[in-house]
Amino acid sequence: MNSSTQVDVENDANHWNNLLLDVQNKSRKKLPENKNVLLLGDSKSGKTTLVTKLQGLKDSKQGWGMEYGYIQVRDDSTDENAQLNVWTLDGDRSLKYLMKFALNEQHFEDTTIVLVASLKHPWKIMESLEYWSARLQDHIDSLNLGMEQTQNLRDKCVDRIIDYTLLDDPSYESSTKVRLLNDGVLSKNLGLDVIVVITMTDCIKNLEIDNYSEEHFDYIQCVLRKFCLQFGAALFYVSVMEDKNCDLLYKYLMHRIYRFPFKTPALIVEKDSVFVPSGWDSLKKIEVLYENMQKINPESHYSDAIPYPYEKPHKEHELQDEEEQAFLARQLVLLNQNLTQPQTPVVRKSIELTKPLSANKRISDNPPPSSERALASFFNALLQKKQESPTVRTPSKKPVDNTGSPELSQIDDDPSTPK
Repeated sequence: MNSSTQVDVENDANHWNNLLLDVQNKSRKKLPENKNVLLLGDSKSGKTTLVTKLQGLKDSKQGWGMEYGYIQVRDDSTDENAQLNVWTLDGDRSLKYLMKFALNEQHFEDTTIVLVASLKHPWKIMESLEYWSARLQDHIDSLNLGMEQTQNLRDKCVDRIIDYTLLDDPSYESSTKVRLLNDGVLSKNLGLDVIVVITMTDCIKNLEIDNYSEEHFDYIQCVLRKFCLQFGAALFYVSVMEDKNCDLLYKYLMHRIYRFPFKTPALIVEKDSVFVPSGWDSLKKIEVLYENMQKINPESHYSDAIPYPYEKPHKEHELQDEEEQAFLARQLVLLNQNLTQPQTPVVRKSIELTKPLSANKRISDNPPPSSERALASFFNALLQKKQESPTVRTPSKKPVDNTGSPELSQIDDDPSTPK
């Protein structure tokens, strides 16, 4: 084989190697189809509205139980498309068992958790986040993942924190991995990527009217950032109504799930559009906000600093049981009072009769009241005398004829009787 032929063979081999490398690179860049997002939070926290905004739709449809949807994802650099599966669990806490349909052993590593709470009721934020994070931990503990797989997933979460810290601070050394955990970072490592989203930040204006000051909002931000620090979670303040940070949340999801480029730094100045990426925060950065708190102790319990609003109790008539003897004694007193009080005469309407009634019957039908007994007796006596005064003539009897019909005697002629 001459040298030219050998060179051609080597060129062909290099050409095929380049083609194989191109195919491998394209296959690596292909967007995966099995990625999932699971949203957890109380009812009316804005989960469905947030998903509708991320989908680019206008009208949201409220479901029940476990809602399913998807977000259309497109990579402009490779013209690749994918669907990001979105699961939204109903805020009814009795339906927490439905979590198993969206988060299981098969899709565990490919699932991102989004904890949602609303700033419309700031006194409920921490109770809601702590409840759903605890239920999430209970569900993860019930899965059959295995010790080795669980540790690998937790290590990946730690690596993501360190990778972001290296980008944010080039002087940071990976040997400080243990120090981060000791400072409160990832003290509750779930092995999952977690994002905390606070919705309805447009309600801050109403809260300011209700005497919420800058210290209250700084305190809420401190507590939320400490909570996120435990899970290595990112923090977002969003408002769908005012379209604040919604697009930023979408880009961050694409960055965490599909590794799209993302270079937006942390935003902690504006109280209604806070953004703290995972891996950026630390306890020292959080303590900077303590300087602005003069009336609120930053270490106080959340319910003491952000209490429930005072509501006047509604006066409602409640029926209470009464003992039988007490009820009967009370009724006896009322009966005795009615007997001692004079009775009001009852006025009855006259009824038109087809036949006239005698005076005796009229008097007996309407007995006079006790105060008029004397007058009634007087009239009765007069009526009795009037009935006894006329003389009634009795007819004479005649013998009965053969037919058996009696013959009545005729009344004697009386000049006063008309003939």
